[in-house]
Parts: sequence; C-alpha cells; structure tokens
Amino acid sequence: MVRSKGLEQGQSSKGKKKFVGKKGKEKAAATTSSTTPEVIAPKPRYPEAYFNRKILVGKVLDFDFYSREGFPIVEWIRFQGLEPLFSLYKASYPELMKEFYARILSRSLQGLSTSVKGKPIDFDLDELHTILNIPNLGTKGWNQRTWVTGDGFDELDCVRTLFGENADPIQRMYTRNLPMHYRFLHRAICTHILPKAGGFDEVTHMEAFTMYHFITSRPINVPFLIVTYMHSIHDRENARLGYSNIITRILECFGVDFTGEVHIDLQSSDKLGKGTLGRMGFKKHKRTGAWILRDEDSNKME
Repeated sequence: MVRSKGLEQGQSSKGKKKFVGKKGKEKAAATTSSTTPEVIAPKPRYPEAYFNRKILVGKVLDFDFYSREGFPIVEWIRFQGLEPLFSLYKASYPELMKEFYARILSRSLQGLSTSVKGKPIDFDLDELHTILNIPNLGTKGWNQRTWVTGDGFDELDCVRTLFGENADPIQRMYTRNLPMHYRFLHRAICTHILPKAGGFDEVTHMEAFTMYHFITSRPINVPFLIVTYMHSIHDRENARLGYSNIITRILECFGVDFTGEVHIDLQSSDKLGKGTLGRMGFKKHKRTGAWILRDEDSNKME
C-alpha cells in the first residue's frame, strides 16, 4: 500500500505537486479499496437446523440415598455393571454437543463416527465400553415402533412382569400402572440410557424392553443402546440432544480442547434422589417409613 504520511493530497514523494483529475481520483479510490483486507466470517460449527436445538442436561443417581432406603434399583444397576454410568458427573457443553450430533456420519449400529473442533471422533462398542467403564455384553435389541423380536425376548412375559398378570402387549403402557420401584426404574432409564425431555407418564416398547432386562437380571448391552439412540437422535429433526455427561467424557478421551467453551455445571436438581421422588408424587410414610403416593390415603401402601 502507498505510504501517504506527511504528504499533501496530490503531492509526490519528491516534492513536486501533481494534479490529479477526476479519472485519476477514481483510479486511486479503486486502488485503495482493492487493497483493503477482506474480513471472512468464521464458518459455522454446525448447520442452521441445529442453532435452536435443545440439549438434555445429564443426571447422576444418588446411590447413597437409595441404598439407605433399600431401593432395588441399586442392585439392578450393579448387576448390569452400570454404576459408573449412573455416577458419571460431568458438565454439559451445548455447542460441542450440537457439533457432535450434526457431524455424525452414517455407519453401522456397532459404532459411531463424527468430529468436533477438527478432531475426528470414531469409536465402536468395545471402545465405548472402555471409555465409560461399562460392559459390552448382553442382549442387543432395537425397535422404536413396536416390540423387539428375536433373541429369546417374550413380550407377553415382559408386560406381565411389569404390569401384572392381566396386562396385554397390545395395550398402551403407562407409568401410573407400575409398582413404585418399577416406576422409578423407568425414570432412571429415561435419564441415563434412553434420555427424553418429558412424557414420563408413558412407557415405550424400548423402555419396557430395557426395564424387563434389569428387573429379571438378564444382561442387556447398554453401549449398543447408547450408540443406536445417538444415531436416532441425529436422524430425527428437532429431537432433544441427549447424553451430555457421556459426550463430555467421550470428548475428553479424544483430546478435544474445552478452553473458552460455554458449559453448564450439574445442579442439585440434576441428581436423582429424594427430591426426584417428591416430584414424581411420592412421600415417605411417617409411621411405617415406606414410600407411598402423596395423594393416597395415609393408611394405604403400595
């Protein structure tokens, strides 16, 4: 760029005045504008469709509380080897989560490929087992429209185990018809394994399938469920983005830089504990110590 400091307009560096006509001025202006550096806007991390996508903040189970209260969910979780998953305490990074889901590539349900901040993220079920310290064992089943078929699964036995001997597989399933401990297991499944934002009053086929394996002590492959559900979230428009705890852990393992990223720390309300039971409508009976529905007669217990 031509230096102009200390020079009058139209004066050359040798001290001779040079008269610039209209065409000369236009040429000079054009030269000046062409040398102005162009500001390039940063490329968005993810498509516009993800700008307003909501995330589901992860939860952590209060094992101490439920152990003291004698809830069977503690043993159900430990039998499946999932205590590390239900204890995972990580902040959520909304922008990184959106990038994680937006960049998922089509792949088999045995693994997942994506990238975040230029870092390739590629893992299979066995690698996810290592990242989360949970077993890569047990039944693999998936169907979001109807019952899972095959692998020895009996849908009639499933619904009757959950809802009683008169239950029928073709009926819609509601949590109000579940015993209390099964109802809380359903809530835990819907926060940690098959996360959703609401609709906790209804039990889906996949939720019932998963609960059945917990209650009857049948191993179920949770890494498979997580990877498959991540693909499902990616494929569904406007689906809430779940697994914030898990995704943070995955990104840590792949060396993603968190510097300067906006994050959401877990709050006390993000712990599944005594407060969760209260929000679900349960209270502890003062005389017997049993947990009952708040609107039940004080002498009536489940």
